[in-house]
Formats: sequence, structure tokens, C-alpha cells
Amino acid sequence: MEALLASVSQLVESRQFDEVGTALDEAELEEPSTLSSERWPHALHLLAHVYAGRLEDARFLYKRTPENIRQGSPELAAAFALLQRLWVKDYQHVWAALQFAWSAQVAPLAAALADRLRSRQLSLVARAYANISVPKLAALLGCSEAEAAQAASGQGWAVGQDGLVEVKPPGAGAAASSAAAEQALQRLTSYVVHLES
Repeated sequence: MEALLASVSQLVESRQFDEVGTALDEAELEEPSTLSSERWPHALHLLAHVYAGRLEDARFLYKRTPENIRQGSPELAAAFALLQRLWVKDYQHVWAALQFAWSAQVAPLAAALADRLRSRQLSLVARAYANISVPKLAALLGCSEAEAAQAASGQGWAVGQDGLVEVKPPGAGAAASSAAAEQALQRLTSYVVHLES
């Protein structure tokens, strides 16, 4: 197990977070009893699946973790609480779940997960809102209002004096690509009509 833990630590240090869950899954398949060990990085394993977007794998990992480990690990309980928030798409409360005092081994992955979730939230806001208040944006991003305004400006969105953010849809060339798609559809329709006559 020492060699595995060293290789997983190396993956975390080199920020290869997408590979952490896979490495731990493979080690678990080789020796299933490792999941019963208190030395196994349970929270890291679960958060690695969350980071990779494999929420189902994270849920099943939690379910197959022995009850005594689940009860005795506050860090695993915090990781599971985060998973539950993401599972039900309760994005505003994800940030509270991420505020746990993670161990040194898990903290880099938790920080990277927060960055990934914040980026995803910005993308969702860009698709769902034309205007959003700075406080609402801050709640969705899990940050202060000043940081939310800065993130909005970083996206090229206009932040008004009234605290309202004018969200620009993703892809400024969307209208041009829409016109091109319409022209292509027009040509296809003409071609089909020609074939049918």
C-alpha cells in the first residue's frame, strides 16, 4: 500500500487529478480489502471521481466503503456531503460543503475541484441569464461579491453601477454561425425539393 500511496501523492502533486480516481480504482480491484483499511485515502478517492465528473462511481464507492470507515472519517463525510449537493444540482450549497478543512493530501484536489465547478457555473450562467445581480452571481460562484464582479468582468460581461451584470452569450460569433446554418439548411431544402421533382 505504501507504493500506491506514494504514486497517488505524486499524481496529486503533479496535478494529474483525472488519473487519481482511476489509479485508486485499479488498486482496489487488485486488492479489494484495501477499502477496509483506515489508511486508504477514502475522501481523496471519492473526490477524484467527483472531479472527473463520475458522480455515479463516487456514489458506488461510498456505498461499498465499510460502515465503520464511513462513520469514523469526518473528511469522507464531508466529501460525501459535497457529492450529495452535486447529485441534486444544489450548486449554491456546494460551496459550503467545499469549506471543510481538508487534509494536506486532499486540499489540492478540493481546490482544483472548486476552480472547475466555478468555471462550470460561469458557463451555465452565460447560457441561462441575460442579466444577473452581483449577489446572485456571488452565491452561484461561492465567492464574495467583489470576486463575482471581477469574474464577470473577466468573462467580458458588463457590470453596471446598479449591481446588475449584463451577461453576454458564449461565442460572440453565434449570430454569424446561425446565419451560416440557416443558409446551409436553405441549400439542403432546395436540393431535396430538386430531387423530389
